[in-house]
Amino acid sequence: MVSRKEPHDTENEELLITGAKFLGFELTPQQIGAFGRYRSLLSFWNSRLNLTAVRQPELVVRLHFLDCLSVVPILRRDGSILDVGSGAGFPGIPIKLMLPDKRVYLVEPRRKRANFLRHAMRVLKLTDVHVIESRLEDLSAQPIPPMEETITRGLSDTRGFLKVSGELLAPSGIAILMQGPKGAAVLDDLRGSLSGCGLIERQSIRFELPFGGERRTVLTFQKMQRASPES
Repeated sequence: MVSRKEPHDTENEELLITGAKFLGFELTPQQIGAFGRYRSLLSFWNSRLNLTAVRQPELVVRLHFLDCLSVVPILRRDGSILDVGSGAGFPGIPIKLMLPDKRVYLVEPRRKRANFLRHAMRVLKLTDVHVIESRLEDLSAQPIPPMEETITRGLSDTRGFLKVSGELLAPSGIAILMQGPKGAAVLDDLRGSLSGCGLIERQSIRFELPFGGERRTVLTFQKMQRASPES
């Protein structure tokens, strides 16, 4: 059952709409309603599972929803994406709400959080979303088809994410690492691991979130194509 409505829903709705416009999106009424239901779900379940330390509704909109929406412009409109360490569904669920034609895989090792994700799929009536209950180090053994994209937000094991991405991405697939203001230092630390993961560095995107100016960095990497054997 979805929780009661949060106070100041209108204000938070306007915050989402205005922030999305800042990022270049015009949300549909259906998307606005879905984000509202998602926010209510997070509020109701947070007291039981401690899904996120961010609990104020306006901060959920700013620091979670808008942060997740910031990567949508660099994603394919369709195809498959693997969200590693999804937790409360970030960024996989916001991506699905914005790009309904994508096949989304949410990886979460903790049973209770994985169950929350399954419940959220039912409440939000999202299709072609798959919850994978697995630790990062066990992902390669899962029956996962080749991915066009992998993504993670806030995962501490960045090298592990790149290693798994190199194993699970389709040729020329893209790995996306969402970071805070120290993204450049993270990239410097990872450069020596890229070739061993079968990845090459692509663009780095730096920006500030609407309203609060929090600095963010998005690092992207591409899977190397194997050289064709000489005839």
